[in-house]
Amino acid sequence: MLLVISGGLWTATHGVAGVAWAEVAPVLRGLTAWQLGRLTLIWLGGLGIYSTVLSAAMPGLGIRRSLLLNLSGSAVANVVPLGGAAATALNWRMARVWGHSNVAFATYCVLTNSLDVLTKLLLPIVGVATFVCLSLHVPAALWAMAVSCAAGVSLVLLVHTLVVRTAVADRGADSRWHGLRVRLRESANRIRRLLVLHWARLLPGSVGYVAAQVVLLYFSLRSVGLDVPVSTVLMAAGIERLGTLVPITPGGAGVAEIGTIAWLVAAGLDPVEVVAGVLVYRVFLVAMEIPLGGVLLGAWAWLQRTQSGRRLGGLTA
Repeated sequence: MLLVISGGLWTATHGVAGVAWAEVAPVLRGLTAWQLGRLTLIWLGGLGIYSTVLSAAMPGLGIRRSLLLNLSGSAVANVVPLGGAAATALNWRMARVWGHSNVAFATYCVLTNSLDVLTKLLLPIVGVATFVCLSLHVPAALWAMAVSCAAGVSLVLLVHTLVVRTAVADRGADSRWHGLRVRLRESANRIRRLLVLHWARLLPGSVGYVAAQVVLLYFSLRSVGLDVPVSTVLMAAGIERLGTLVPITPGGAGVAEIGTIAWLVAAGLDPVEVVAGVLVYRVFLVAMEIPLGGVLLGAWAWLQRTQSGRRLGGLTA
């Protein structure tokens, strides 16, 4: 994993941008406390917005526990091998401790991951549509990417529709697949119910979280001295979000940077500042969650041990 990340970052900087780390380091050292504080507030604001999505996907979870689930899961996912599976197991354990059922947690995972994938696929489409509306030139590669993303969105929706129809048609059927189809139908019904009841938090929250990431990229680039049109930043964020869908490294580290830097350099921006700005942005999205999530997870584990000790003490008293 480390080889893939380091190889991807080397390719993005030395291969794509044609710059050395020695050129990027002075730009990063020039960041002021005000700039870092502003980026931190934007990053935390995005996490706060996303917590409304998570809390709506598991009724009764609440904002604080949503933040804890998100950050602790990200901290684990970003540092250990097979981190996604380990993070899911950890979040399941935490949800069970808080009194949520296995069914509620499974629905939460399916719904939040589906919304995450859909927003990542839709962002490049929005970027290309923005270029068209502004009468800007759209390279063939971006058209191909937008068409692929549209096909991906259609495929996700088609699979969901087929699952629901197959499950409904199977009612009363006597087959070895009946139990599986019943569970699929029940899962689809739960997700549909949550969307109907909480769409006003799920959908705007998902869009708002992506918008916060675009804003974070915009100010990350400004912090290193780049004045980039919003349309170009929007397209760069769409490319970066697509890179995170590649399940090779945590958060697409070493993969997402290549496409993002390639697009910004092709847009005529200074390569050294592009690399610096993208690295700052990616540090906030990937690396910053590790220490914060680790601290929160440690505090939660300590509280759980303390409470367990008190319960045992009460029983033996």
